[in-house]
Amino acid sequence: MTLNEWLSLAPGLSIGKEPHSKEKAFSRSELADISASFWNDGYLFLPSLFGEDELAPVRNAIYTLADEGIPPVFIYLYDQPWWLFARLGGLLRHFVGNDFGVLPNLWAWHLDREGARGWPPHRDCDGQTVFGTDENAVLMSLSLWLPLTDVDEDNGCMYVMPISRYEGGGNTPDTESLNLLDAMALPAKAGSVMGWPQDLYHWGGRFTAAAKNPRISLSLEFQNIAFEPLAEPLIDLKELPPFGSRLKLIEDQFAKYRHIDPDLRAGK
Repeated sequence: MTLNEWLSLAPGLSIGKEPHSKEKAFSRSELADISASFWNDGYLFLPSLFGEDELAPVRNAIYTLADEGIPPVFIYLYDQPWWLFARLGGLLRHFVGNDFGVLPNLWAWHLDREGARGWPPHRDCDGQTVFGTDENAVLMSLSLWLPLTDVDEDNGCMYVMPISRYEGGGNTPDTESLNLLDAMALPAKAGSVMGWPQDLYHWGGRFTAAAKNPRISLSLEFQNIAFEPLAEPLIDLKELPPFGSRLKLIEDQFAKYRHIDPDLRAGK
C-alpha cells in the first residue's frame, strides 16, 4: 500500500507531520512520588493521563485496521501513537536521562475474542537493566504500556510481578521459579500509563466471555543513550522515521516477536 492509501484508512491521523502537542507537566513532588513507588515495587502506574480526544483517533484507526485484516502494530505508521508517548517526555527524562532514545521494539494489541490473550510471562530484556541501589540506582531502559480502552481481568489486563514479592528478597527469578499467585493485576482506565524496568516479569491476561469491551493497547521501549544500545537504530521522538523506514521497522517486529505472540505462532 502507498502512503496515500494508508492515510485514506485513517483520515484523522497523519504520517510525517511535525509534532504539535505539548509535553505533560510533572511537578517535582509528583515525580518523587512516582519514583518512590517505582523503586519499591519495580513498576509505575499512572491513571488516566490521556483524554478521549487523544485516544479515540488512534483507537478508531486500530478498529479500521482490524476490519481490513491488518495487524494493529501497523498503527505505528501514523504519527499520533508516537506523539502520545512523546507527551511523556518529562517522565521519561526523569527515569532514563535527558538523552534517551526509543528502542526499535514496538507492538500493539487488539484482543476482542474469547480465549485471545496477551503475551505470557516474560521480561523485555534478559540482562540487568538497573544499576546501583536506592537513590543511587540508574535505570538503563524502561518499557511503557498504554491502554486505549479500559482494561480489567475480564478482557486481558496487564499483570506484573512486583519485586517486593520475589522469593529471595528481591532477586530476579527465572520463569520456572515464578509464583504466578504473587502477581498483581493492573486493571486500568483508558489513557493510563504503566511502566517497568525491562528486567521485570510481566504478562497480559486472557480475554473472557465476561469482557465488556476489547483490550486495545500500545507499548514502546526507551533507553538511556549513555549505555550501549540494546538494539539499533535508536529512534528520536522529536524526529520520527519517514514512512518507508517506519514500514520496514514494523515489518521487522513480526520475526522478532514470533516466539512470544500467540497469534503469530499460530500463523494468524
